[in-house]
Amino acid sequence: MSKAYIGIGSNLGNRQENIDKALEKLKARKNIQLNEVSPVIETEPVGDIEQPKFLNTCCSIDTTLYPDELLSALKSIERELGRDRDSMPRKLSIEEQLKDLEEDKDITRTAKEGGSSGLSGQKKEKGPRVIDLDILLYDDIIMKGNNLVIPHKSLHERIFVLEPLSQIAPGIMHPVLKKTIKDLLLYCQEKDLARRSRRDKPNLSLKEFDNDIKVPVVAHPQPNFSRTLLGIICKLLNIPYPKLKAPETETENEVH
Repeated sequence: MSKAYIGIGSNLGNRQENIDKALEKLKARKNIQLNEVSPVIETEPVGDIEQPKFLNTCCSIDTTLYPDELLSALKSIERELGRDRDSMPRKLSIEEQLKDLEEDKDITRTAKEGGSSGLSGQKKEKGPRVIDLDILLYDDIIMKGNNLVIPHKSLHERIFVLEPLSQIAPGIMHPVLKKTIKDLLLYCQEKDLARRSRRDKPNLSLKEFDNDIKVPVVAHPQPNFSRTLLGIICKLLNIPYPKLKAPETETENEVH
């Protein structure tokens, strides 16, 4: 038998009930043995689509189904629970497959180097759904077909998947990136924290200052001419005060 890890999410209707039903249907399949189930967590939706929060969990299974057969079983469960979309993605053309393959090479290379894969900008955003069942890992195989990519192409970037998965399989190695699930989670959390810190840091500019605020100007004190003898004479004669010339300083070239 093969071991696989399944990601489960729901953000429509009774989310916990949807997840419980999905687990029961997995358990009822004769070619699937349900093993560990992680604690359920509530997460914010990813992307710009406004939608309710998700409940997410992961589970491990033993199965005699091949990856494509397991995918069909998961999509069948989604349909049974009311997933209102075509359960199988359309078949890609040869040109589309070649384009996806090149994108995956770039994503894998960048992720191995420790950078951001940019996958968030490439993937299509998903809207709200009753249930979502994804194959995250299947043994240690690496595959890309028309409808299935293993490991899941976004696994290394999704905290809402890595967090529950690390509860039941922290030491499992990502077969492409050669990093454990726990290490991938820590890396994503650090990157997310740095991103939040940059976003929260105030960016001050001159435009943000109030134009009415008066800033005092510090200047050298000037003598009060009205209290000096010269000042009194100038005032009596009604003539302007003379401008004082700063005393010249001696230089090294002067002869004493």
